[in-house]
Amino acid sequence: MKKEKGYALGIDLGGTKIYAVVTAPDHTVVARAKRPTNPEKSPAETVADMYETAAEAVASAGLNWNDISCIGAAVPSPVDPETGECFHAVNLGWKNISLKSLLKNQFRQDVVLGNDANLGLLGEHYCGAAKGFRSSVGYFIGTGLGGAVIIDGKLHVGHKGVAGELGHCTVRVGGRRCGCGKRGCLEAYCSKIAFVKALKKKVFKRGENTMLPEDKFNEKSRNIKSKYLARAYENEDIPVRKVVDKGLRMLGAAAASICAAVSPECIVIGGGVAEALGKSLLPVFEASFRDNLFGLNPGDIEIRLSELGDDAVAVGAAILARESSK
Repeated sequence: MKKEKGYALGIDLGGTKIYAVVTAPDHTVVARAKRPTNPEKSPAETVADMYETAAEAVASAGLNWNDISCIGAAVPSPVDPETGECFHAVNLGWKNISLKSLLKNQFRQDVVLGNDANLGLLGEHYCGAAKGFRSSVGYFIGTGLGGAVIIDGKLHVGHKGVAGELGHCTVRVGGRRCGCGKRGCLEAYCSKIAFVKALKKKVFKRGENTMLPEDKFNEKSRNIKSKYLARAYENEDIPVRKVVDKGLRMLGAAAASICAAVSPECIVIGGGVAEALGKSLLPVFEASFRDNLFGLNPGDIEIRLSELGDDAVAVGAAILARESSK
């Protein structure tokens, strides 16, 4: 059947970029395209940008739309497993928006939706750091903090698709305000939005010095590219070290806590921040993980950085589309 033999298209709609890949039947990426996400645009305009990015990837692969057998899209939102719909994307400021309908109108065919972190871990499960493990947990540090759980080789999405929203597990009761409106979520401590918010307080209210470039980080900043954070972190920038290390300690404790519920064989850490920091994030994370782990030895669980990098989520979206088309 063509649906099994053709090329698949995977699109990752993130808080800072739209990223599209075309994959062959063995999930190999044959073409990529990306562009910035414009937070000022409406959902319909953003969907049009998703289409243009996808079209660029298809053309780059030397293909046309007839060669694409299925399309998947990753979104920063829970996706209802019964309807396949998402209505609330916190970090895009979208609520009560039928993204599935907008995509179908733009692409003129059904687009299968999945949560971005779920699909990032799905990509790693098939092709990357979690390959060969039956159970795994993923944390993806980007604009927000995505999470995902795979049990017995299958994504665990739970009731209404909310399972795996690990960024919204409470790590401090009454703690920092999260973008979701609650207080004390892990995402409020370990995400680029959280890092920037905490850094602004240290630098502009307390007068601490930072090497972050002024044209990239100022009092109006809400986000920052991962490479600037990583550069400052690796150069022992004191406020950056304090803020990022606190987030990593929170992440380590949260990962240990989820192990008490899931007991995975593998934990994957990915996302733009993890890719930029690389192995330098592991000492702080692993120390906190060890200190908070219950009932297991740290050596019982593999801790791995993402192997697919930017491709992970989009490849996972393409895999989801293939699986849904069978």
